[in-house]
Amino acid sequence: MITIPVFIGIIINIIKPESLPWAAEPILLIKNQKDLSVILSEPEIREIGLSVAFNLHNDGTLFVDAREEEYIKEGFITGAIYDDDIEGLAAKIDSLVGLDRPFVIYCSDDDCGSSEDLAYNLQDWGFTNILVFKGGWKMWTESGYQVQ
Repeated sequence: MITIPVFIGIIINIIKPESLPWAAEPILLIKNQKDLSVILSEPEIREIGLSVAFNLHNDGTLFVDAREEEYIKEGFITGAIYDDDIEGLAAKIDSLVGLDRPFVIYCSDDDCGSSEDLAYNLQDWGFTNILVFKGGWKMWTESGYQVQ
Protein backbone atom coordinates (compact mmCIF):
# COMPACT_ATOMS: atom_id res chain seq x y z
CA MET A 1 0.00 0.00 0.00
CA ILE A 2 2.75 2.46 0.82
CA THR A 3 4.68 1.83 -2.40
CA ILE A 4 2.09 3.54 -4.62
CA PRO A 5 2.19 6.91 -2.74
CA VAL A 6 6.01 6.74 -2.60
CA PHE A 7 6.17 6.04 -6.34
CA ILE A 8 3.78 8.93 -7.08
CA GLY A 9 5.85 11.25 -4.85
CA ILE A 10 9.05 10.31 -6.69
CA ILE A 11 7.45 10.92 -10.10
CA ILE A 12 6.08 14.30 -8.99
CA ASN A 13 9.47 15.29 -7.60
CA ILE A 14 11.16 14.37 -10.90
CA ILE A 15 8.79 16.38 -13.09
CA LYS A 16 8.47 19.43 -10.80
CA PRO A 17 10.47 22.45 -12.04
CA GLU A 18 11.75 23.11 -8.48
CA SER A 19 12.10 19.59 -7.16
CA LEU A 20 13.37 18.67 -3.71
CA PRO A 21 17.00 17.54 -3.48
CA TRP A 22 17.53 13.80 -3.01
CA ALA A 23 20.19 14.36 -0.33
CA ALA A 24 21.17 17.28 1.90
CA GLU A 25 24.12 19.32 0.75
CA PRO A 26 27.11 19.13 3.12
CA ILE A 27 28.13 22.24 5.03
CA LEU A 28 30.94 24.06 3.19
CA LEU A 29 34.40 23.78 4.84
CA ILE A 30 36.37 27.03 4.85
CA LYS A 31 40.08 26.29 4.83
CA ASN A 32 41.57 29.75 5.40
CA GLN A 33 40.49 33.13 6.67
CA LYS A 34 40.99 34.87 3.30
CA ASP A 35 38.22 32.73 1.80
CA LEU A 36 35.95 33.70 4.68
CA SER A 37 35.68 37.39 3.80
CA VAL A 38 34.78 36.62 0.18
CA ILE A 39 32.29 33.88 1.00
CA LEU A 40 30.44 35.78 3.74
CA SER A 41 28.75 37.95 1.15
CA GLU A 42 26.25 35.08 0.68
CA PRO A 43 24.33 34.14 3.87
CA GLU A 44 24.83 30.46 4.66
CA ILE A 45 25.99 28.05 7.35
CA ARG A 46 29.65 27.14 6.87
CA GLU A 47 32.13 24.84 8.58
CA ILE A 48 35.52 26.04 9.81
CA GLY A 49 38.59 24.25 11.13
CA LEU A 50 40.80 24.91 14.12
CA SER A 51 43.15 27.49 12.59
CA VAL A 52 40.32 29.66 11.26
CA ALA A 53 38.45 29.30 14.58
CA PHE A 54 41.56 30.34 16.50
CA ASN A 55 42.14 33.39 14.28
CA LEU A 56 38.49 34.44 14.52
CA HIS A 57 38.62 34.05 18.32
CA ASN A 58 41.71 36.26 18.44
CA ASP A 59 39.90 38.83 16.26
CA GLY A 60 37.05 38.99 18.80
CA THR A 61 34.43 37.01 16.88
CA LEU A 62 31.57 35.81 19.08
CA PHE A 63 31.65 32.09 20.00
CA VAL A 64 28.51 30.19 21.00
CA ASP A 65 28.71 26.92 22.94
CA ALA A 66 26.07 24.41 21.81
CA ARG A 67 26.83 21.76 24.43
CA GLU A 68 24.45 20.70 27.18
CA GLU A 69 24.70 22.56 30.50
CA GLU A 70 26.42 19.64 32.25
CA TYR A 71 29.36 19.95 29.83
CA ILE A 72 29.57 23.73 30.19
CA LYS A 73 30.53 23.16 33.84
CA GLU A 74 33.78 21.52 32.60
CA GLY A 75 34.69 24.82 30.97
CA PHE A 76 34.19 26.63 27.69
CA ILE A 77 36.14 28.60 25.12
CA THR A 78 37.03 31.96 26.64
CA GLY A 79 34.32 34.53 25.98
CA ALA A 80 31.82 32.05 24.55
CA ILE A 81 28.15 32.46 25.41
CA TYR A 82 25.62 29.76 26.23
CA ASP A 83 21.89 29.57 26.80
CA ASP A 84 19.79 26.42 26.63
CA ASP A 85 16.75 28.53 25.72
CA ILE A 86 16.85 29.24 21.97
CA GLU A 87 14.85 32.46 22.32
CA GLY A 88 17.19 33.76 25.03
CA LEU A 89 20.25 32.73 23.02
CA ALA A 90 18.93 34.39 19.86
CA ALA A 91 18.32 37.61 21.82
CA LYS A 92 21.88 37.53 23.24
CA ILE A 93 23.46 36.96 19.83
CA ASP A 94 21.32 39.66 18.23
CA SER A 95 22.28 42.18 20.94
CA LEU A 96 25.99 41.33 20.63
CA VAL A 97 26.49 41.02 16.86
CA GLY A 98 23.13 41.45 15.11
CA LEU A 99 21.67 39.16 12.48
CA ASP A 100 24.28 39.53 9.73
CA ARG A 101 27.71 39.51 11.37
CA PRO A 102 29.46 36.13 11.55
CA PHE A 103 29.69 34.13 14.76
CA VAL A 104 31.03 30.67 15.58
CA ILE A 105 29.08 27.77 17.07
CA TYR A 106 30.88 24.77 18.54
CA CYS A 107 30.04 21.66 20.55
CA SER A 108 32.05 18.74 21.97
CA ASP A 109 33.91 17.28 18.99
CA ASP A 110 33.70 16.16 15.35
CA ASP A 111 30.95 13.65 16.14
CA CYS A 112 28.72 16.11 18.00
CA GLY A 113 25.78 17.34 15.93
CA SER A 114 24.54 19.93 18.44
CA SER A 115 26.42 22.79 16.76
CA GLU A 116 24.85 22.05 13.38
CA ASP A 117 21.38 21.66 14.91
CA LEU A 118 21.77 24.98 16.72
CA ALA A 119 23.08 26.65 13.54
CA TYR A 120 19.99 25.60 11.58
CA ASN A 121 17.70 26.72 14.43
CA LEU A 122 19.40 30.13 14.58
CA GLN A 123 19.22 30.43 10.80
CA ASP A 124 15.46 30.00 11.16
CA TRP A 125 15.53 32.94 13.60
CA GLY A 126 17.05 35.10 10.83
CA PHE A 127 20.77 34.83 11.53
CA THR A 128 23.10 34.65 8.55
CA ASN A 129 26.81 33.92 8.24
CA ILE A 130 26.89 31.21 10.89
CA LEU A 131 30.18 29.35 11.22
CA VAL A 132 30.32 25.84 12.71
CA PHE A 133 33.64 24.90 14.32
CA LYS A 134 33.51 21.16 13.78
CA GLY A 135 36.44 20.17 16.05
CA GLY A 136 34.81 21.93 18.95
CA TRP A 137 35.76 21.79 22.60
CA LYS A 138 37.90 18.66 22.27
CA MET A 139 40.11 19.99 19.47
CA TRP A 140 40.37 23.42 21.12
CA THR A 141 41.50 22.03 24.49
CA GLU A 142 43.82 19.42 22.94
CA SER A 143 45.55 22.29 21.13
CA GLY A 144 46.11 24.06 24.45
CA TYR A 145 44.09 27.15 23.57
CA GLN A 146 42.61 29.39 26.24
CA VAL A 147 39.48 28.24 28.09
CA GLN A 148 37.41 29.42 31.06
